[in-house]
Amino acid sequence: MKTTFDILDRIYPLINTTGVRATLDGGVYRNARPINSVKRDVVVLALPVSGGTDIDLQGCTIVVNCFAPDVATGIPDDPNLDAMTAQVLSAIETANETSEYLHLEITSQAMMEDMDNAGISYSSIRLDCTIEYGHVPESITLAGSSGTVFTATGSLGTP
Repeated sequence: MKTTFDILDRIYPLINTTGVRATLDGGVYRNARPINSVKRDVVVLALPVSGGTDIDLQGCTIVVNCFAPDVATGIPDDPNLDAMTAQVLSAIETANETSEYLHLEITSQAMMEDMDNAGISYSSIRLDCTIEYGHVPESITLAGSSGTVFTATGSLGTP
């Protein structure tokens, strides 16, 4: 069975791309962002994982939150939130085109005010993730629409 840690090992490198990072002045984080951050950050987290099926598939929900400081009190930074969201969605589409044993389906997107940090808003993208837990590749290679190739290697989880 895969854990949320295993799934984040697969998803995080798919989101932490050059295109996504180019829209940020902060970073891409797993599970939480730095306390009191006032930067444009992205957070990737996995909600509880289901046990799987007879064909070695497991599912969970992935949430990708794109944070940005408001341009004025209560007024979200729409241009930057839109650019960050677009890059995350592009990374997800690329992952679906090139990844084996993993499928991400975008189920919703909403813009919200960060209730824990005044003056921060975020775009929340919710994904249904289906992953085969009997196979974990040693590396993942993504080909971007501009022809750029990204390869992630290392601790991608274990079966």
